[in-house]
Amino acid sequence: MRVPEIVTVSDARSGLSRILAELAEAGPQAEPVLIGAHRKAQGVLLSIEAYESLTERAARREAVESVTGSLTAEGLRPTSASDEDVEAYVRGTLSTEELVARALARHSAESRQAAG
Repeated sequence: MRVPEIVTVSDARSGLSRILAELAEAGPQAEPVLIGAHRKAQGVLLSIEAYESLTERAARREAVESVTGSLTAEGLRPTSASDEDVEAYVRGTLSTEELVARALARHSAESRQAAG
């Protein structure tokens, strides 16, 4: 991703309709628009899809960190396979249901191996 140029506040104000139309048209692939003064970014405009993606990822990452902390407190360590599943979940390519199903299947297989 290239470093976006910084749009001045006055240019952003006068071109806001155009900027918003461009963001809407580009959707999740829209480059962020930095707004500021004196070549220093002070704010950013994102497409709604990019914003939702960022906030969803942040919420998923927070949930994962909470679970990982609980596991660590119990003296458990996630496997590399579960780490990969968690990263797919944070990226949004794996649903909560799929993540849980994989974890349960992995745990069941490990329990059968330990017992058998």
